[in-house]
Amino acid sequence: MTAHRRTARALALGAGGSTAAGLYAATANPWLCIPGLYAAAVLAWCAARYNTAHHRQLAEERWETAHVLGERPGPLNPCCEIADHSGGLVHDRRRCTNVFHRLIADLAHDHRSST
Repeated sequence: MTAHRRTARALALGAGGSTAAGLYAATANPWLCIPGLYAAAVLAWCAARYNTAHHRQLAEERWETAHVLGERPGPLNPCCEIADHSGGLVHDRRRCTNVFHRLIADLAHDHRSST
């Protein structure tokens, strides 16, 4: 189990608890449920993002294992998280799943080639 998965489970548990607290508070006054349900929505969104990060990490590990064993797996979509956030302009030299982008990133960061 990755750290992302543990965090996602804790956030989902917090979302469930916030939902229960909000609904219980609604028995006294219906407006009191709003803070609890708002917190539950935020926690549920965070849990979903952490769950997505967990699945991405597992996919990258499977890709790297296949690559090391000599297979030629296709790149993931997006090929790396940095490319996803930079619009494809920058790639991670170690975690990019597109071999061509790894080579280009290595050349771009090679200080000997700039002289």
